[in-house]
Amino acid sequence: MKLAVFSDVHGNEAALQAVLEDMEAQNVTDVLMLGDISYRGPKPKECLDLVRSRADKIVKGNADAWAVRGIKEGEVPPAALEMMQAEQIFTSSLLSTEDLRFLDELPATLEIPLTNKRQLFACHATPSSLFDVITDESKNEEFSTFIDADPRAEFFTYGHIHLSHFRHIDGRKIFNPGSVGLPFDGDPRASYTILTRENDIHMQFRRVAYDTERAVRDLHETGYPEAAVSLLTHIYRYGKRP
Repeated sequence: MKLAVFSDVHGNEAALQAVLEDMEAQNVTDVLMLGDISYRGPKPKECLDLVRSRADKIVKGNADAWAVRGIKEGEVPPAALEMMQAEQIFTSSLLSTEDLRFLDELPATLEIPLTNKRQLFACHATPSSLFDVITDESKNEEFSTFIDADPRAEFFTYGHIHLSHFRHIDGRKIFNPGSVGLPFDGDPRASYTILTRENDIHMQFRRVAYDTERAVRDLHETGYPEAAVSLLTHIYRYGKRP
C-alpha cells in the first residue's frame, strides 16, 4: 500500500495536476484528501472534478463549507471580508448544485485502517472544528484533541495551516502534509505526503515543482476577483503571504 495524503488545493489546478502526476510516478495506490478543494483559486470546478476522480476518501475543510454557505462575519479578519466574499461568489458560481451538495455532505473526520492493527485518523483542522488552528509550533498538549478523538489510532493527519510538519507524541505520529495550492512556508512547490506500508509504515514528505506562472495566468484569464489577484500571485510565486 502507498497512501498519498494531500490538502488545501484551493482551486490551483496547475499545482494539483503536478501532484497527481507525481503520485502516479510514485505508484501511489490510495489517495486521501484533507479538504479545501475549490475555494480561493481560479479553477474551482476543474480542481473538484480532479479530486473526485482520484481521491478515494475526502474530508471537509473550512473552505469547502465556505463554498457552500458563504463566509460569516467573525470567521475572517474584517478587512478581508469583502474580498473573500467576492472570491466565494466567484467559486460558487462555477460549481453546480450537485458539486455544492457533494462538498456540503463531506465528512468532517475519517478513520482509515492502515493494517489490521494500525489506524489513521484524518480531519481538516481539528477533530471538533473546521476552523481551529494548531501549528507546528503548538505545544504537545494542544495535540491531545487528536488523540482524544480516536485513542485507537497510531497516525493522525490534518491540513488547514498550509505548513508540513511531523510530531511524535507518546507513540502517536501526527503529521500535516502541507498545502498543494497555497503553501505558506516560503517554498512555492506543492506539498504532500506518502505513507508506504512494507514491513513497517514509512512516511515521506514530498515537494513538487509546477508552473506557477500558469496559475498566475489562470487568475487573469478566468476573471478572478481583482482585489485578490495580487495576494494569490505572491503566494504562487513565493510560497508565502506578503
